[in-house]
Amino acid sequence: MATIRLSGDVEADALAELRRALDGDTAFMLAEPGERDRELQDASYRFVADEGGQLVGVIDVRALPWRRARGRGAIVLGVRASHHGRGIGRGLLDAAIAEARRRGMWRLELSTMTHNHVALRLYAACGFEVEGLRRSSLRVDGEPVDEYYMGMLLQRADPVQ
Repeated sequence: MATIRLSGDVEADALAELRRALDGDTAFMLAEPGERDRELQDASYRFVADEGGQLVGVIDVRALPWRRARGRGAIVLGVRASHHGRGIGRGLLDAAIAEARRRGMWRLELSTMTHNHVALRLYAACGFEVEGLRRSSLRVDGEPVDEYYMGMLLQRADPVQ
């Protein structure tokens, strides 16, 4: 019978070998056979909003390098509270979506707290749809907070072959 234990740093090489073996054993892993052995390009990007030399907003689009997820980006957006309601969030989202399309990406996704109605309206206006609910996924001031998981299909993804 196998022993279950916490992994340690000393077994990094053995763990890397296990991950490579798993990639070849099943089609259910994120990486395909051989992908862990080569340098993968980071397709992530970022836009910022600048007002008078001060950064007032940022949007990061983090893209996974694995072939099975390449073309999917996870968005994190933030605008200074003092600059809410000025169209900065919409401008950042529009720029990120346009860049994703330019790069041939097929999907963008994000999450937001369910009670953040301003963000929900913005994301819906930009084409994002609620795809799921993460119950008690965050703690804010010690209290559980739910999140909506949202996504936008930019183009139909070709099936991975």
